[in-house]
Amino acid sequence: MQTRKESVGETILSVGTGFFTAMLLNLYLLPFFVDDITNQVISTAILIGVIYTTVSMIRSYIFRRAFNRFSERYNKSIQGRYTYGDKL
Repeated sequence: MQTRKESVGETILSVGTGFFTAMLLNLYLLPFFVDDITNQVISTAILIGVIYTTVSMIRSYIFRRAFNRFSERYNKSIQGRYTYGDKL
């Protein structure tokens, strides 16, 4: 289980990278759809939404797995340092 500090770190990293990922997608993806966006084509809006959502889910999954792995290793290393009855 994550500590509050680890959760805050994961959230900051996830939101920060999400911002930059969205900026890159805006720069490189949206120019391909400029005519359809101008004409408000609903299928294009749905496709763009699906692309952004998919990228976001992949990014979130990667960070969640990485933070869980880090948290598990950190907790195991802490448990190995102390024996029952030691002060933390």
